[in-house]
Amino acid sequence: MGSVRRGPIVLRFAVALASSLSSLGCDGEALVESRNDAGAGTSQGGVDSDAGAAASACSHYYAATYLRCGGPILPPTERARQEARFVQVCLNDMALPGSPMTPVTVEACATALDVSACELPGGLPIACMFQGSLAGGAPCNEGLQCQSGNCFGSVAITPGGQVGPATCGTCTPFVQNGQVCASANFSGGCGSGAICLIEAGAESAPDPLYSCSALTQGNLGASCDDLSNICQTGLYCAAATGQCEALGEAGAPCGEGAMPPGDPGGCAAPLSCVGVPGSATCGLGADGGFCLGDSDCSPGMGCIAGPCMSGGVVRFGCSAEGGTCNPITWAAPGQACDGNWTRCLVGSCVGSGVGLGAPASLPDGGPATGRCSEVASDGQPCNAACDVFAACFSPTGQAGDPGLVGTCTLLDSVACN
Repeated sequence: MGSVRRGPIVLRFAVALASSLSSLGCDGEALVESRNDAGAGTSQGGVDSDAGAAASACSHYYAATYLRCGGPILPPTERARQEARFVQVCLNDMALPGSPMTPVTVEACATALDVSACELPGGLPIACMFQGSLAGGAPCNEGLQCQSGNCFGSVAITPGGQVGPATCGTCTPFVQNGQVCASANFSGGCGSGAICLIEAGAESAPDPLYSCSALTQGNLGASCDDLSNICQTGLYCAAATGQCEALGEAGAPCGEGAMPPGDPGGCAAPLSCVGVPGSATCGLGADGGFCLGDSDCSPGMGCIAGPCMSGGVVRFGCSAEGGTCNPITWAAPGQACDGNWTRCLVGSCVGSGVGLGAPASLPDGGPATGRCSEVASDGQPCNAACDVFAACFSPTGQAGDPGLVGTCTLLDSVACN
């Protein structure tokens, strides 16, 4: 039962987030799964009732996702702008057909995140596993609209990445517990309290079958595997014992998962599991402190990659084990950057030398070699990267069609029908 087919389980912001995660207070790696859909159809104007409560819940969701842990902090003006865009997308998603998102359910998700570890290798709390009422075959923007939790077919993916703009998708079939949810010629989705796991004894089969298995939430001391046996919100699955344990305070040993050395985690927010596997403890690095990622650093600091780090991973056989926490500076589109000491407010840092640990002003006095990419505004052609919480989208055609042209669109600002 060690192999898993995870369907989309949460608000799908990942396409638009890819260019902004490094500029927020958490690195966000485990908080958001890949978005596999976009929108087309009837314009949505947010929710019709209790708009104040809805906006408040969405703001709480933003803070619980990006502001409660360590790492870089956006300048106040840009942070407010990005939060406003996030809140509008959240409101859009509340208004989508079949959506289970309401002020109450979004607030419950945010509250669950508040008491969870910053790293979530086992996935988000069940309160954040939004799944709706649309049956298989219904048009969808988001998996959260579907009974199955999966919205399929709105993007074309190749080994080189996404091809062309996103379009509307279709809800995959809903599968009851104990039934097949995936095989060579079928893909469905389980309920919000279940997971799609490989059937026992089928691990070496050429065409293994996966079936829906109910999730079990364990209390303190219960056995766990971060697959079908997970821990109650506020606990974590400890690597050393394979049991649900309380989140660690400063200085406590940490490491999550039932198979040592496990994944990072197991610390009470805003702390992170800092250090190399096997000797990590709960803490946050001050200026000059050791880190493997941004969330290892105190708020406002970023993890400056050392010569042995690439994408937060230590290269095998390298003697320097990680990076150091340091203040970072921000650059606007078109300005010099290195993706490390100097990062982009929006978009990504492109060019030679990016991410190699060099500051914006190199030791020899030369300038940084990267530039922050230009960013297309909502409604503009996708000739440049779209703004945060927006994606390139076409209201017609099928994903991957040659010549399909899209525009940058705030996520779920139009609904598939």
